[in-house]
Amino acid sequence: MNSRSFREYVQGPIQIGMGMGIISLLARWVTGTTILSSPESMIKYGVFGGIGYAFLGAIALFVFSFIGKKVRQEYPDGLTIGDYLKKKLHPLGYWIMICILILTSLHILYIQSMTASTLFHFLFNLPLYIEIIIFISFCVLFAGFGGLKMIHGLAGFQVITMFAAAILIPLYFFVKEGVQPVYDGIKLYHPYMLVIDHYDLWGFLFSGLLVGFGQFFFDITSWHRLFMIESKKLPLTFSISGLIWCIFPLSFSCLFIIVIFTGGFTDIQSILVGLANKITTPFFFILFVLCAFNAITSTFGAVLHSLASLIIINIIEPFHTIKNDQRKIKLAYLLSVIIGAIIFIATIIQSKKIIELLFYSGNVYSALLFPILVIVFSKGKVGNYIPISIVISIILSYIVQPYVGEFQSIWLSLLFSIVIIIFGFSIQFFSKKESVNMS
Repeated sequence: MNSRSFREYVQGPIQIGMGMGIISLLARWVTGTTILSSPESMIKYGVFGGIGYAFLGAIALFVFSFIGKKVRQEYPDGLTIGDYLKKKLHPLGYWIMICILILTSLHILYIQSMTASTLFHFLFNLPLYIEIIIFISFCVLFAGFGGLKMIHGLAGFQVITMFAAAILIPLYFFVKEGVQPVYDGIKLYHPYMLVIDHYDLWGFLFSGLLVGFGQFFFDITSWHRLFMIESKKLPLTFSISGLIWCIFPLSFSCLFIIVIFTGGFTDIQSILVGLANKITTPFFFILFVLCAFNAITSTFGAVLHSLASLIIINIIEPFHTIKNDQRKIKLAYLLSVIIGAIIFIATIIQSKKIIELLFYSGNVYSALLFPILVIVFSKGKVGNYIPISIVISIILSYIVQPYVGEFQSIWLSLLFSIVIIIFGFSIQFFSKKESVNMS
């Protein structure tokens, strides 16, 4: 382990092909959030909400493939998203984006830890601090200490178990219960789930599209994988990953439909308890536990590794050059432990109730969407007003949220960023025109 270079720790020894790229992306994006958000969307917005959630993620990954192709053509030798942002932004804008990137990455880790606490509580019913410390310690060891080699070494097993659970468990229940009784049960107890002509559903789909695009386009791990996949295979890798990914939320939605078709429920926790009672076969119960554990740990580990790598390359190194690779790797170990400790403390403090995962911090990702597109598709460096527009849009959208509602604040967050960028561009354009006329 001590003989490897820091670049190998960050990016692996060689660029990966399509097969490993798909596995790596699925290991990142089939998350504990996917397991809980797909039934949450189904509960709130009906069966079509669960279907919509699945296709929104697939569309986002497909569109990101075009962004990835453009980025690799323009900057083929990067390691992290921070490298690209440094090339495209002035110092002030760069540090604003880096701060947002760190906060959103810590937020993703926190959400995964909260999801782990929810799932592990109903599976094992151990004290919360024991469950979370075991979970985070495992992630720090295999991702923070193991690096990309260990992440990819476990990714195959993690994706296989998730696939097996997503396909075999719903199939087993539908064969056992039959499709017609499940449909009749939903129609009897939850007829609203079969309604498609509902305002909230369309608001959910449009908001989900904005939030999903913003989250996928600004994800630290997706950008990390973007720079390590062979350039010519990049678009197809992301597109196929999106098509495969949509299977998972659809399967988990089917799984929870089978739990609720026999009666009512109170919240997601009650559905999880019902699911545990339904899975009486030891093989399927173990498979579901493995699926849940692997979905959460693969995402947490991937983001943890990418975040530690970015902090060293794009935050520490600009101020203090570390020439020795082994010192960089040891610093990555230390950062992984520190980040893990921060997430542990945050989870213990905020553990009394299950947080709503849908659109959690949706205003942030919606505000990021248009500025990221402008940064990627602009020639040369872009003005500081573009990163500043993100901060202003986030603040304004949260100020108006109590008055306009959750969906509308997400739409306004995007609108604010667009208006501010157009205004900034207009000022810049007329200033240049005026200076040319004066000269």
